[in-house]
Amino acid sequence: LGLRTHGGIMIKSQERMILDYKERQKEHISLKKEIARKALSYISVHKVIYFDVSTTINALCELVPSHIIGYTNSLANVESLSAHCETHMIGGKYNPRGRFMFGPDAYKAIEGITFDLCFLGAACVKEDGIYFQDEDDAYMKHLVASRSHFVCVLYDDSKYLKKGTIKALEFRDVQMITTNKQPPEKIFEAMKEAGCLLDYTA
Repeated sequence: LGLRTHGGIMIKSQERMILDYKERQKEHISLKKEIARKALSYISVHKVIYFDVSTTINALCELVPSHIIGYTNSLANVESLSAHCETHMIGGKYNPRGRFMFGPDAYKAIEGITFDLCFLGAACVKEDGIYFQDEDDAYMKHLVASRSHFVCVLYDDSKYLKKGTIKALEFRDVQMITTNKQPPEKIFEAMKEAGCLLDYTA
């Protein structure tokens, strides 16, 4: 978590703490909208779709067509999706910091559904996969991915500099990554080796 110095421990400057959901909504707004518009094209041939708790994915929820059936555990997504399409809320225990539902009831609901497509976010992207800060959140994403025919992860390039401790997904679990620019070389090579496709806004 830190670098040892003669005076003690210094937090790595390149690793930035993950903010609460409402704080993250204010970051990189135009970039998130660009990524959302790019991801919209994947929806055309899918119907039953899961939308993860993510400020970038919430931007996508504002754009979805009416023919889909949307599922989510995110309060913000429910509000956005319900204005456009049939929407189902995955219930459970509430996490106020992240504005999402989790726990046994949520897990049981997910296990009873097969998704044509899921859009998942990322708190941190490292050479060996997609990371999150919250264990319950990470488990939800892992479970949703296992129940989905096509897994698409959306994030902007700031996620390479964020801190994440719980790995939810290997790159081999993901069919498509949509972001704004090519990842750092080692991460890019790991994605290609795993057979993960990349799509860029730039």
